[in-house]
Amino acid sequence: MLSCNFKLLGRQVSIFILLSLLSSTVFAQAYTSKTSYTILGIVKSSSDSTGISTAHIFIPNKVIGTVTNSAGEFELKIPSDISPVELSFSAIGYKLNTILVNTDTIITIFLDESIYQLNEIIITGNKFDSASYIFDTAIDRIKFNYPRKPHLMEGFYREISMKDTIVGRLIEAAVLVQESGYTKEFFKGKALEETKNRIKVVELRKSDDFMEYDLMGKIYKLLLGEKNELYMTLRKNYVRAFDTNVEQYMLSYENLKKYDMHYIGQGFWGNEIVYILSLSIPQVFRVEKIRFYINKTDFAFVKIEKTGVPGKNWEGSGVNLIEGKYFDKAEVTYRKITNRYFPTFIQSIQSAYGASSTATLEDKEVKQFTNSVLLLINIYEDDFSKIKWKEVESQNEDLYTKDTPYNESFWNNFNTVKNNPLKRVPNELEKEKSLEDQFKRKKN
Repeated sequence: MLSCNFKLLGRQVSIFILLSLLSSTVFAQAYTSKTSYTILGIVKSSSDSTGISTAHIFIPNKVIGTVTNSAGEFELKIPSDISPVELSFSAIGYKLNTILVNTDTIITIFLDESIYQLNEIIITGNKFDSASYIFDTAIDRIKFNYPRKPHLMEGFYREISMKDTIVGRLIEAAVLVQESGYTKEFFKGKALEETKNRIKVVELRKSDDFMEYDLMGKIYKLLLGEKNELYMTLRKNYVRAFDTNVEQYMLSYENLKKYDMHYIGQGFWGNEIVYILSLSIPQVFRVEKIRFYINKTDFAFVKIEKTGVPGKNWEGSGVNLIEGKYFDKAEVTYRKITNRYFPTFIQSIQSAYGASSTATLEDKEVKQFTNSVLLLINIYEDDFSKIKWKEVESQNEDLYTKDTPYNESFWNNFNTVKNNPLKRVPNELEKEKSLEDQFKRKKN
């Protein structure tokens, strides 16, 4: 998680059910007509009362839930026809906690820490041992643990462009994501197959743009074209490998032959036990630091974290690093639904594309970057309307340039990612006009 001042509140709706969606029209109707009650709260560690980031809040056996922000805060809207209901709270390294809710509630939840085995051992690829067996088996079972047939996912997307800790631009969208699923078997030593995604934006709203742009950024975009950050964020679904990035090699048997794998230990993920492994992939000027969380029962990847940090040959300054520490960061979390694992939360933090690498803030040079969050909120594997090609968003077009009518009633009822503190981001964008006025005036 990014720990700058704006902080994301509630990473809203990691997964929740929208009843029966058959088209984008129904998508909007489901939110504008549905009543709900709200659970607002914070998840803390019982050992020191600190907030737990990326803790999952969900209804067992349903697709309803959310994820906490970096301070442990969350907000979840539950359809009124689901009451009373059990809410479960889980995080890697903590025991599961469950409560009963039936109305608007403000709560504080404490989770007991439960990493019962921490035993960091370096495992090399030349040895057949527990770490290599865990990693090999997890890759082997991707074709069983993740969906292989076409499916449709609904999601909420937020893209925040930052000037250090100051927000420069905000985009929010309700989206549909159609995946083709796997169509080939996997073979040792080969990259996993890329699936062909179709993305449709159903609703969109955006602020004014306060980012700084320079000639170099314009030349960069002219030569390489525009880029849709939504597609780039979806590519962090690492069990779907892509052809040209380090992600292609991250889930590869070859990694065990080239690099040292670290067995960190075991911990709880809800009621399940997970293995924790780490891997470092050195490149010319950077090192990819990767951590895998693998379910002990079925060997599914339940969470993958990747951070690109400076390598020994890098000679740049801290101002060119996000938070003065890293080049980029990403994570993806999966949850088991209908006997398959689907991504529920994807985050990508990287340099702002097309904008100047740094900006001047209070006479100080600061880093400009983009924090993108995609929460997939409902899944359809059988009966769903396919996204038509004419509705598909371009991968080579900045989502900010898209024009759609601003549907205020939709956003008033739609579960979105809240900011932490609640008023932090709006206040920074509202120096000249309110965020709501920006949404309306732009007509998107």
